[in-house]
Amino acid sequence: MEPTRRDFLRQAAVASAALPLARLTLADEPGKGVQRHTLARLEREVGMLGCGLGSAFLSGFAKDPDAAAEVLQYALDTHGINYWDTASGYSTKLPDGTVVASESLIGPALKPNRDRVVMVSKAGSRDYDGLRRELDRSLQRLQTDHLDILHLHAFMGSEAGNLDAVEEGAVRAARKAKEEGLIKAFGITGHDQPDILMACIRRFEPDAVMTIFPSTRPVQGRFETELAPLAVERKMALIAMKAVRRAQGSSLKGTDLVRYAMSVSGIQVTIVGLDSQEHLDANAAMATSFQPMTAQQRERFSRYTRLALGEGPAPWELQGYRDGVV
Repeated sequence: MEPTRRDFLRQAAVASAALPLARLTLADEPGKGVQRHTLARLEREVGMLGCGLGSAFLSGFAKDPDAAAEVLQYALDTHGINYWDTASGYSTKLPDGTVVASESLIGPALKPNRDRVVMVSKAGSRDYDGLRRELDRSLQRLQTDHLDILHLHAFMGSEAGNLDAVEEGAVRAARKAKEEGLIKAFGITGHDQPDILMACIRRFEPDAVMTIFPSTRPVQGRFETELAPLAVERKMALIAMKAVRRAQGSSLKGTDLVRYAMSVSGIQVTIVGLDSQEHLDANAAMATSFQPMTAQQRERFSRYTRLALGEGPAPWELQGYRDGVV
């Protein structure tokens, strides 16, 4: 009988446990695993490929918590992928009615590897008490006493007139949590419009910003031409997401789409949904021997993907879209 994915992951985990020295040297040695960057402001070395632990992760692993922990251990030990990204609101409901939170799946893998992982979560609350409650719940689920980054999640253009209240509420709570050591840094995320994120950068001075860098170059490419340079100028950690999401089901090669985002100047980590060990290995192989696309190659590839995908809306542009929820 052919071994299953879970059999393979369990064998890898057992092998690592049997060789404790190897577990500390394989992906942590210079030149081993995916190429690495120093994360701005945090001064932490991270793999340029990060584990996205939202809807793709939940779809692949919510029914099997052991396999979820095993694939995260495998990503860390085999490929040196130490940037793990989730959110307090990422969850799914199983057929029996059980609600599974991404953070709860991550906790068992994070706890024994806490010093090796840059753990990132997000909170959607915009008020002080709401953000503190989300942070407390995240720490409990993740079985840790701190986050490396807490993002204020999914800013929308419609919030532009509410930034005074956000600064007095959620931003103040994040700054207080940073003073207390509950988080090492705070950031912002969004995939709506670059203007709202640039306004937040200038006003809140976050440590990190995470946003979309797909090869289709939405909003006239302004995420690349305006937002990315602003983050670099402010010496902020810049994290790419949604490199593949719109191209799911197309003939486009996933590793090419991820490579495109990684090639954008200033990007330090590119988050890709962790749905299977097969996709993880393919992206990690590319990131291990990474060669950035030239500006000319990126321009040609962008034109090609726009032709291949047409002008339809991205998933996050559809009414009712909820990030990381399945």
